[in-house]
Formats: sequence, C-alpha cells, structure tokens
Amino acid sequence: HCDHARDNVTTDAFPEEEGNRIATWIFYFTDVDAGGYTVFTQIGARIPPRKGAAAFWFNLKADGKGDDNTRHAGCPVLSGSKWVANKWFHERGQEFMRPCGLQPNH
Repeated sequence: HCDHARDNVTTDAFPEEEGNRIATWIFYFTDVDAGGYTVFTQIGARIPPRKGAAAFWFNLKADGKGDDNTRHAGCPVLSGSKWVANKWFHERGQEFMRPCGLQPNH
C-alpha cells in the first residue's frame, strides 16, 4: 500500500481538514525472531524490524503528487511479535515546513 491518497480512489482515510500524508515515520518497538520486514516493493528495499530502529520517507513529491515508489508492505512475522508505531505528517498545518522548489520533482 501507499501512505498517500491516490487520485482515482475515494476514502475516508484522508480527512479534508488534515489533507494528504506528506511523510511517514515508523518506529520499531520490538525485535522479531524471523520475518516481519517492511518492504518497499517498487524499489526493492527492506527494513528489518529491530527494537529502537526507525524509518522515515516522503510520500509526496515536491509538486504534491503521490510518489508510488513509496509503496510498501509488512511481511508476515514468522516467529516472535512485531510492535510498531506510525506518525503521519499531513499537508494541513505543514504548509511552511517544507520549502517549495522551482522544479516539480525535487
């Protein structure tokens, strides 16, 4: 899945007052004995679930369009338990936090 709203999909996951998800931060609370990786399917990257580790990525390009390279999934936990927390940074209230570039994808 992607953490940004898709142009052709209607959902209540992105309330108008919050806007789209600019970025995602995930924090791992536990080690996992086997499995449980977070994988980015479009770019072939994976993050092992390690206690105290975190990952951050932008869901939108600088022009505000969704970046489908951020498509990711949680692999099944084969042994152990996986506990994570996500923080999503939304468009509303962030207007002045990310500078706008002159080129749309930078």
